[in-house]
Amino acid sequence: MMSLNANAKKRVALVGAPLALGQSLAGVGLAPQVLRQAGLGQVITELGYELMDKGDLVFRVEEVTPISPVTGAGAAVTLSRVKHAQAVGQACRELAQAVEQLATGDNFVLTLGGDHSVALGSIAGLWRARPETALVWVDAHGDFNTPETSLSGNLHGMPLAALLGQLTPGLPGFEWLQGVSVSPERVALVGVRSLDEAERQLLKATGVQVYTMSAIDRYGIGPIMERAMAAVNPTGKLGYHVSFDIDAIDPQEAPGTGTTARGGLTYREGHTIVEMLAATDKLGSMDLVEINPELDRNDLTITLGIELIASALGKAIF
Repeated sequence: MMSLNANAKKRVALVGAPLALGQSLAGVGLAPQVLRQAGLGQVITELGYELMDKGDLVFRVEEVTPISPVTGAGAAVTLSRVKHAQAVGQACRELAQAVEQLATGDNFVLTLGGDHSVALGSIAGLWRARPETALVWVDAHGDFNTPETSLSGNLHGMPLAALLGQLTPGLPGFEWLQGVSVSPERVALVGVRSLDEAERQLLKATGVQVYTMSAIDRYGIGPIMERAMAAVNPTGKLGYHVSFDIDAIDPQEAPGTGTTARGGLTYREGHTIVEMLAATDKLGSMDLVEINPELDRNDLTITLGIELIASALGKAIF
């Protein structure tokens, strides 16, 4: 596993995944280009990295016949439709192929969403290239619904469950995901403050490490991150991937996202998460997702996103 230390040859491989079909609001697909226009590339190079920008993937938009209704035991609802399953599945397959290729070298792989359904592709591709990786999922939500439990049918609420093998077999567009399964012992969910009851039960059953905002309030973000990293990487020999949903940050500081929830991470808590991961010299990849420029205010969220990436790449106060 690569070490991003000051003496190493450093390169950031960036890929845009402007997928917006995992949720219902327009605008989130604009984020990769807006982040670039706001100076992301310059920030990366000023930190001493070589930037290899692969541009944005071009995803096809396809409508699909709804899947047959299915009822899960104890599910909150019976779901008769998963929205845009074929198109989202195909897009994630293409992203997985791109990320797998980028991750075969000693690159820091940066995926810019798009909504959080893109993590199905980025993490599947990363795990193929770097199976010895632990996952820190930073999110206000659990993203642990299934087609049986989802209240909305939006796939951006299902990617973590799908990566842990909970996706309904036969869902159109996701045949390629069979055989990709992240171990729950290697997953920490940090900053969560909004869970559906079915998600809560499934998270408990699978054994994912969950660190809520209540725990962060009680113990502080530093001790919580120490616990999280020790839980998913007890020997310290694994690499890390962080999948950062900007809605984990309180909407006062990150208004430009579609699923806000009050009481989120502060500006400094968000930075502390990625700073602590970067300080291990084992953070090798990152997703930044759910920034919606059309919902932003005075570019607060875009600016914060760029700053979080800089912290993940090792920028520190001193």
